[in-house]
Amino acid sequence: MTAFSVPKYFVFLLLPALVWLLAACSGPRQVSSLALAEPVTIDGDFNDWPSAALNSNLIDDFDVAIGNDDRFVYIAVNFRNNRTWQMARDHGFRMFFDNGNQLRRSFGIVFPTGIVEALGDFPGARQSYLENPGWQNMPENQRLVQQAEQQLGERVQVIRRTERRDRIRPTLVSTERLEANGILVGVSGSSRVMSLEVRIPLDDGSGDFFAITPDNNGRFYIDFEIEPLSYEEITGENPTFETVETADRRDPTGRQTRTRQQLSVSNPRLYAQLSYIFQERVRVTLSEQN
Repeated sequence: MTAFSVPKYFVFLLLPALVWLLAACSGPRQVSSLALAEPVTIDGDFNDWPSAALNSNLIDDFDVAIGNDDRFVYIAVNFRNNRTWQMARDHGFRMFFDNGNQLRRSFGIVFPTGIVEALGDFPGARQSYLENPGWQNMPENQRLVQQAEQQLGERVQVIRRTERRDRIRPTLVSTERLEANGILVGVSGSSRVMSLEVRIPLDDGSGDFFAITPDNNGRFYIDFEIEPLSYEEITGENPTFETVETADRRDPTGRQTRTRQQLSVSNPRLYAQLSYIFQERVRVTLSEQN
């Protein structure tokens, strides 16, 4: 494989322009979980969901349905924004669960884990896939991408941490182990659209490692996130910052100068792509079971 390279450029350090942070400014959206008389099948197909659960478009980029019985929370996500789905497909889709009193992002799953994660077994493949659109069309690389796409519904990562200083480290977990702990995942769709379902156990008071622990009012939060690997992790290049002087626009003679920080990277387009972050926080109120 041949790494794709471009000449070195200087990029202004305009992080707000590089990061697309989608979060509700007025706080998390409020959602009431629907009581489910019968468990839904976790396969990415929403035909067995009550229509009342599917008629609420909670997120701008995808539809969400949330239901529960006395043992599990069921979450259905239907992507309808192509850009968001492509980012989730490439970089993984995270769901974190906490009750507001717990450490935020202390427990979550990544599903799908993303094509970039799957390509990590092949040196140079991640960077080539992201920065060179024609790379995946080469016969020797088509097989790698197709294999990664086939694994989208098979690979699941779990994030678990107990201290704020702990790094968020997704860990690949077998579906057998997840099922033994009550977690089920399912997916359906094509390369252009995808729907997924997740079942997460409710903590019964035993402090289950893989469970949602609602607060005393039956509420908990879900953080939906897409966060790519860092530029350093993909390229092995450590971006540097340099102080430069520029003429002050307020002085037409150019006699006064101002200093600013500029970021130096060899591939500014890739750097901008990897700076994309999607975040949406939802507060869920569980339904009471009869």
